[in-house]
Order: sequence, then C-alpha cells, then structure tokens
Amino acid sequence: MKLISVNLPESYLKVLEILVSEGKFPNRSEAIRVGIRDLIKTEYLIEESVRRNLNPSYSEIEIQEIF
Repeated sequence: MKLISVNLPESYLKVLEILVSEGKFPNRSEAIRVGIRDLIKTEYLIEESVRRNLNPSYSEIEIQEIF
C-alpha cells in the first residue's frame, strides 16, 4: 500500500470521524479506501457497460473479477 496526502474540507473530516465513532469503519483511512474503491468500481463499471454495448465480448463476470 502507498501513502498519499490529500486535502479534505473540514466537513468531510467531521463526517469521517462520525462514521468511525459509530463503528462503521475502524479508522478514517479505511473509510477513505472504501469510498475510493466504490467510486472506482462504479465509474469503471459504467465505462465498461458502455464499451460492452459496443463490444459484447466483455462479460460481467470478467469485470467483477477485477474487484
């Protein structure tokens, strides 16, 4: 895993702290990782869906295996 720095608005940090304090995530880093993973997955699947309509050789299972 690589360490990166990111600037976030204070309001994002407050919500992250709430999620962690409620036990939904063990820490802020994990919450951010999950958020980024879900964003990438969603955006990638949308893009692949468009490609699949142009090239039906892609299967949903192949795309899901990436994640």
